[in-house]
Amino acid sequence: CGPSASNASCADSLCCGPNGVCGVGGYYCSAPSCLFAWGPACDANQIPKGVNIASVPRPKLGQVPYGISIRHCTVAGKVALTFDDGPYLYTSDLLDLLKTKGVKATFFIVGNNGGKGQINDPKTGYPALIQRMYNDGHQIGSHTWSHQDLSTLTKQQRFDQVSKNEIAINDILGFFPTYLRPPYMSCNADCLTDLGNLGYHVANYDIDTLDWQGNYTNSQDIFLGNIKPGNPQSSSFISLAHDIHNMTVHGFAEFMIENLRAAGYTTALYGECLNDAPENWYRNSHTGQPYSA
Repeated sequence: CGPSASNASCADSLCCGPNGVCGVGGYYCSAPSCLFAWGPACDANQIPKGVNIASVPRPKLGQVPYGISIRHCTVAGKVALTFDDGPYLYTSDLLDLLKTKGVKATFFIVGNNGGKGQINDPKTGYPALIQRMYNDGHQIGSHTWSHQDLSTLTKQQRFDQVSKNEIAINDILGFFPTYLRPPYMSCNADCLTDLGNLGYHVANYDIDTLDWQGNYTNSQDIFLGNIKPGNPQSSSFISLAHDIHNMTVHGFAEFMIENLRAAGYTTALYGECLNDAPENWYRNSHTGQPYSA
């Protein structure tokens, strides 16, 4: 199946695995590696339950720009700690740590990746976890439905990646975010335009800790190499890590908190570090206007 097989598609009940062979099970079906354009049963092609809110108006909210890749805070002295790809097994422990440390972070959540199940399926436990994120004061952004590279997709496929995650998040919270982080920080000109038209700020970062590589000595060096030369009177940062990794949650997250504080910085939510009013971080799923609790 797929490009290696003259773009042949699998039967409706099968997935097109990363090896170009039709099959079932995690290797074949899990996003983002399943070749969803040729595998009807790929996780990426699942549709979450909930109300389709694609027709909700998307007026531009606040002063934070749309249609560009945002990579830097605008408020000095802040470090926005951000965590991608969850929720997952370790996310609850991270929320515990953040509460203990008095820290608020931003979570860019994926709807259905890595075979973890759909985020709004109560059987996974993720709906309660995402509700806790919000109740604890953390910011929630979108990281697409199944973590595909948005620059490689068609306009319709990009729309599906955004829309499906909106459905799932809105099903849990009753509103949906205005901040989206493209997987792999990949968002070409067409992607930037599309996301802007869909009412999303493209929320990237300037510290990539590379924690997914599992070399935490290197991740610590990267983090310190950015934080220490800066001056809290004029510098600020947005860091990337992933709450799907055990040692990020059970070690590296605390390292970042303690060291940014030692360097004279304070933590901030993504919207805070851009001086964006909190009501602009989410959209009312009926009117498209800023969400107010």
